[in-house]
Amino acid sequence: MYEPYFHFAVLVRDVEAARANFAAKLGVEFEPVHSSHIHTGETIRYCYSYQGPPYIELAEMTGTGSWSAEQPEGFHHIGLTDPNVASRCRLFGEGVDVMGADGSGELIVGLTPPEALHGIRVEYFDTAIAAQWTGSLLTRTVT
Repeated sequence: MYEPYFHFAVLVRDVEAARANFAAKLGVEFEPVHSSHIHTGETIRYCYSYQGPPYIELAEMTGTGSWSAEQPEGFHHIGLTDPNVASRCRLFGEGVDVMGADGSGELIVGLTPPEALHGIRVEYFDTAIAAQWTGSLLTRTVT
């Protein structure tokens, strides 16, 4: 069965501190913090909960635009999987941030602008990426 609801993301000022705080107060375990370069060339620091879906993604505010330190801490976006990210993102018109593309330039991760859906951003990413990510999360046994 196709399950599109993968995660919800929370913007934080310090991902290490947030990881510890969420774990202590919600009893949720998190994977180690990752640093990745996104399509814009910026670096994002983030981690996912082991429990899910939906998983909790903690994303540190860095760079500019959607991830800047000018954004308030708190809810940032809903992460949904889709087998055709480019087609789904076209429904939102202009303003979709390209977060990732494959070797041929095909959009595989896109973040919609908040004004496109009543103030809520949606991050669409390829179902194959979600399957890989879920596999890596499931290899860790949660106690």
